[in-house]
Amino acid sequence: MHLRSNGSRGAPTSRLAVGDHSLRIASSGTGPPDFLCLHGLVDQLEIWDRLVGPLSERGRAIRLDLRGHGESDAPPGPYRREDLARDVVALLDALEISRAILVGHSMGGVIAMTTALAYPDRVAGLVLIGTASQCSEKVADWYERIARAGETDGTAGLVRAIYGERSDKRIAGDARGIAHVTRTLQSLYRDPLTPKLSTLGCPALVLVGEKDPMGPKASGIIAEQLPDATLREIPNRGHWLHVEAADLVIEALDPWLAQQRPEVP
Repeated sequence: MHLRSNGSRGAPTSRLAVGDHSLRIASSGTGPPDFLCLHGLVDQLEIWDRLVGPLSERGRAIRLDLRGHGESDAPPGPYRREDLARDVVALLDALEISRAILVGHSMGGVIAMTTALAYPDRVAGLVLIGTASQCSEKVADWYERIARAGETDGTAGLVRAIYGERSDKRIAGDARGIAHVTRTLQSLYRDPLTPKLSTLGCPALVLVGEKDPMGPKASGIIAEQLPDATLREIPNRGHWLHVEAADLVIEALDPWLAQQRPEVP
């Protein structure tokens, strides 16, 4: 693991080998508990900057650029959801973390749930922010349009497909890798996580903004299926709770974490 220059929020970044590719990570604080933060589609680890300070006061906060995103590698595709889960477990292995609390936003929540299903012994808990366990055919078609735009027109195509023709946003990463990752979300239409969630034994905190365009209903479906879930809807907030309302995320996390403390490694 080789330290790079500057990270985010004062934490240096490093590259960590996970099989045949490497991921950019940043770590601060001391665990346990160990919080592994998984960002959403076309985001990168800096999206957690406002939450990492409070998390590192409560344990170790680890962030990463998911494969294809930011400065992480994009191995050849196609990918499956389970490939992204293997990245998570390989990272835990490399950092010698036996069990972690996975904090996942949007797509990161899908990866967190997939990891918990595939590797239940490695997940101490789930904090799911504005995510979903299934999608409609219409949303699946939208994911396919995003993937094709990335394959055809690179990151500029991704920007237009996600944010619109006039957007001046920038996306960092490998466009083809992001396209492969996007298709793992498309699979939620034909292979939803929803019916599998009842098998999970780990505790979960499910957070959603009242004005999240994905809709609070998606989080409600998850909470209904999980055997040990706490659902909190945050009034007057949107999709990026960890950015726009990090204080409210911590306000919900603390009592939940106190309840789980005996179970956290």
